[in-house]
Amino acid sequence: MFDPEGPVLGIDPGVSRCGYGAVAPRRGGALDAPDYGVIRTPRSAPLPERLALLAVELDRLVRDLRPSALAVERVLFQANTRTAMAVGQASGLALAVAGRARVPVFHYSPNEVKLAVTGDGRADKVQVQLMVARLLGLAQAPRPADAADALALCVCHLGSAGLRTAAGEQAPVVDGLSRAVAAAVAKEGDR
Repeated sequence: MFDPEGPVLGIDPGVSRCGYGAVAPRRGGALDAPDYGVIRTPRSAPLPERLALLAVELDRLVRDLRPSALAVERVLFQANTRTAMAVGQASGLALAVAGRARVPVFHYSPNEVKLAVTGDGRADKVQVQLMVARLLGLAQAPRPADAADALALCVCHLGSAGLRTAAGEQAPVVDGLSRAVAAAVAKEGDR
């Protein structure tokens, strides 16, 4: 299911609401968002059923979109243990789906994504939504925020492509977005 020419699939993991977005580069450097949205699971259903539903939907997305990469939000800190567990479970499902389809996976922290998309690692949800709409040429900001966050993961990944090499070493930084992502990566590495 891996397609090196396919879009990047971003996943903002969650069990109740799992944001997803696909972004593909177009000629001239513009970006296109062929699909985005939120996978919802019923809160009243038992957790195993919710996870099974989420896995089926993630499998469908990978099968239909044939992504070149999967960009997943890395959660570094979560004050609410229940939320952290749900995010971890949803993230694990996304990684398993990608692994079965042999889609390469890349993790980005929320601060890395915000910095790459808005230029400010402390940007709020509205700022991220507005910049995602602007960068992707969308008529309005993607809603809900989970879908915008998934698209932002894709933009971050595509903008940081110049920083990655086959050996996993940093390549020369060539533009402002790449410099911003490199600074965020360096800051995360210092922690």
